[in-house]
Amino acid sequence: MPKQPTPPPDQAPEVTTESSPGGRSLLARIKIVLLVLAVVLVECGIAYLWLPNVSEAEAKASAEATLAATEESAEETESKPIEVDLGEFTVMAYQPASNSTLRIDFHLYGTITQEANEEFVTLKEGNHARLREQVTVIVRSAEIADLTDPGLGLIKRRILEKINRTLGKPLVQGVVVSDFSFIEQ
Repeated sequence: MPKQPTPPPDQAPEVTTESSPGGRSLLARIKIVLLVLAVVLVECGIAYLWLPNVSEAEAKASAEATLAATEESAEETESKPIEVDLGEFTVMAYQPASNSTLRIDFHLYGTITQEANEEFVTLKEGNHARLREQVTVIVRSAEIADLTDPGLGLIKRRILEKINRTLGKPLVQGVVVSDFSFIEQ
């Protein structure tokens, strides 16, 4: 095998003090890891300061429980609606389109607060005939579709509006129709 010539001493290979390309990439990786670690530590510190500790959470829970208990006791002390009798009605309504007569029977109740009961009784006694007349007019003017509605929603709303208007104050909160029947003759 032939021997390779050795370079002359004045042409020796150069040695550099710079690190190799692999060394630079290792330093860049370490810097990135340190940067990510610093960001995570800052976020942990902010979360520690922002989130409540156990004693604060317990205090907040007990305050919410006290508030809920206070609301429940306030609801219990509030007056519950009571039902008052507005009368039994039998209304005859002629339907010219079908040349028939409807007989409509029902019992009417109103819901009021206990505080308004005394005032309601006084106003009802003074306006008894007007209240009956208003209810009769509403039922007579009702269409067959309104009378066949299972909830009688439109008729109830109209009766409620007319009763409160006749009384002069919105004392009646709701209307309940009981024993409702109508017969077409």
